[in-house]
Amino acid sequence: MKTRVISALILLPPLIFVLVKGDFLLAFLAMIASLIAIYEFTNAIHVNIDKNEKYILYFVTILNMAVLYIKGQNHMLSIVFLLLLLEGFLVVSDKVTPNSAAYTMFTYVYISLPLASIYAISKYHGDFFWYIFIFSMVTDTMAYFSGYIFGKHKLSPKLSPKKTIEGAIGGVIGCTLASVVYAIYFHKDMILQILIFSIFGSLVAQVGDIFASAFKRWTGIKDYGNLIPGHGGILDRTDSISFSALYVFIIAQLF
Repeated sequence: MKTRVISALILLPPLIFVLVKGDFLLAFLAMIASLIAIYEFTNAIHVNIDKNEKYILYFVTILNMAVLYIKGQNHMLSIVFLLLLLEGFLVVSDKVTPNSAAYTMFTYVYISLPLASIYAISKYHGDFFWYIFIFSMVTDTMAYFSGYIFGKHKLSPKLSPKKTIEGAIGGVIGCTLASVVYAIYFHKDMILQILIFSIFGSLVAQVGDIFASAFKRWTGIKDYGNLIPGHGGILDRTDSISFSALYVFIIAQLF
């Protein structure tokens, strides 16, 4: 616990600075985090992803961030199609198995795309940026305390034994209240929409958190890496916000 707290105290100030500053620093951080997380994930899962596919993942991740920074968010789907096309070519030419190609696509959507979305939201939908962390962190915190105080019924005993239905409800309520307070200052004209948006946002965050736990149980590991003392690897810190980041990015397109 001591190591965990010390690491957080050291890393939080520069991280907050980058998140607030945004632009190039955030784009660069998101790209580096994506590359490291891809390395951690592909080394942890039981599927043998071909090394050429790893190189393709690294290349497409860098390309996506470069295009996003220079040309804007409208080309993100084109990059996904490019990766799909490359994987299709490798499968058709019998260079890789369909199973390996599927996991390569999943890795990009689960890791690179959410981290790229964080930067895209920051640059092109600034007012929506902090919803990512309201959904993931406020939900997680309120779910923990609600579950600790009121928890009696297990939410997902096999995948996440400590989570309870009461905790999940508390997470939704806490997230919704925090989102509405934030909306009063930044989105006064659409508080009702934000109310609905945040209820589903909290549910998305909780599904993402349980999904991340399920993947760790499937791989039989506690942490994806040990880069951050007391916290594990980069992916151990980012997997809980993957679903939230994509959700907020999609919703931001509607407003």
